[in-house]
Amino acid sequence: MTVELVEFTDPGCSYAWGTEPKVRRLRWQYGHRLRWRRVVVGLHPPGWTDGWHDPASPQTLSDYWKGVGAVTGMPFPSPLHHLHATTEDACRLVKAAERQDGAAASGGPVDRPSDRLLRLLRESWYVWGRPADTVERGLALAAAVDGLDVERLARDVDGTQVEAAFRADLAEARRPNEYVLNKPDKRVGYGAAQPTEEGMRFGIPCMVLTGSGGEVTVSGWTDWAEWAAALEAASPGITADARPLPTPAEAFATWPLLARPELEMLCGPDHDLPPGVVRHQWAGGAAWLAPSAVPTSS
Repeated sequence: MTVELVEFTDPGCSYAWGTEPKVRRLRWQYGHRLRWRRVVVGLHPPGWTDGWHDPASPQTLSDYWKGVGAVTGMPFPSPLHHLHATTEDACRLVKAAERQDGAAASGGPVDRPSDRLLRLLRESWYVWGRPADTVERGLALAAAVDGLDVERLARDVDGTQVEAAFRADLAEARRPNEYVLNKPDKRVGYGAAQPTEEGMRFGIPCMVLTGSGGEVTVSGWTDWAEWAAALEAASPGITADARPLPTPAEAFATWPLLARPELEMLCGPDHDLPPGVVRHQWAGGAAWLAPSAVPTSS
């Protein structure tokens, strides 16, 4: 039986970035049993730093994300070359890209065009330190996504249908369920509903799973065991139908950039890297790139 999965997320969310290892494992092992729908939350509207007690700067935000990385193990941008003005344009680009997903399997394991664009947007924040916070910056990234028509993306992102889809996501994200409203740990990133100017919204990252066992929510920073337990509760017996974890060669063929926690989550701690994989090291961490993903100098 297929499990309906609703993912609440945002391209600029550091805890969603920190949860990418589990998202990739979920798609790989259980994608054939999932019908995956994404809701973007518009984490940072224009002017999002106006209420900061300290002056906003790339360094203060990099320092904050360093603290998040200490929890999740995922890398953080250091240096961060500019503050993002908003995450809303990146969200709109994801909604526009979803219009080109077509009949692609929603759950995985192979990513849809919108999944690949979302990942590149996240990497622009947390690997390269140059957030793609405008439509123009996001379109430049989209050129690297196989199967994505960038000219159509540029037309769609400014259209009324994408704007309506984006606004519908914002409204849905601001109807949090009882689980996140009542979660006792109210810290950002740990899954409790969070306040906005329009009321409370789902805390992110968050997955709402619905199957034969009913509705189950897993939200915030947590370990893989809780994700697996949520899957099993939503659809008893599903964990017995997991695909084997990928080999390193399969992982890099599927995802051209992998951070250390992703490699360990997918391939175990004692993996051998495939030939041609390149290590990218910076002050905020390390990632490994398949040859196709290695930047070339112009």
